[in-house]
Amino acid sequence: MKEIRLPDTVPLLPIIDPWSQQDPEGPDSTRVYEFYKNLSEGRLTVQRCKKCRKIFYPPQPACKHCYSTEYEWIDVPKVGEIFSFTAMLLGFPMVFETFAPFVIAIARFGNYPENGVQIAGMMFDVKYEELKIGDKVTWDILRIRGPGEKVRYWYYFKKL
Repeated sequence: MKEIRLPDTVPLLPIIDPWSQQDPEGPDSTRVYEFYKNLSEGRLTVQRCKKCRKIFYPPQPACKHCYSTEYEWIDVPKVGEIFSFTAMLLGFPMVFETFAPFVIAIARFGNYPENGVQIAGMMFDVKYEELKIGDKVTWDILRIRGPGEKVRYWYYFKKL
C-alpha cells in the first residue's frame, strides 16, 4: 500500500475530499460509504445492479442503466489492461501536484463491457514513455494522511 502525507495547511475542496463519505458516523446521503470502507480494507469494488445485472462505476446511489437502487458491491479483478492513458504534468488535482508528473490511465478489468468495468486511475511509478495500449496493470490501495489526523483511501494502478 502506497501512502502520501498532506500538509495540515492544504485546504481541500469538497468535490475532491470525500472525507464525510468515508466516515461511518458521517452522512451517507450518497449511499457510497461501502466503496470507501472496502478501500480501507484493501478491496477495490464496483456496483452491480440486482435488477439489470450491469456493473457500474463510479459509485452512485442508483444504477446508471435502469435507475434501480438495489445493487451489490463486487470486487474488481486484480489485473486489468490499459485502454488509454495520458500524462498529468501539473495542476489538478491540486492534492497531487507535488507528485507530478504522473500518468492517468483508463484500464479495463474483467470481461468488459459484458461483465467487467473500465476505470481511470493514477500511476506514480512509471513514465508515460514506458507505457502502451494493452499493457497489463494491477490496482493497489493509496492511503492519504492529513490534513491533521484524517486518513482517506483511494486506489492507483501499477504496471505489471
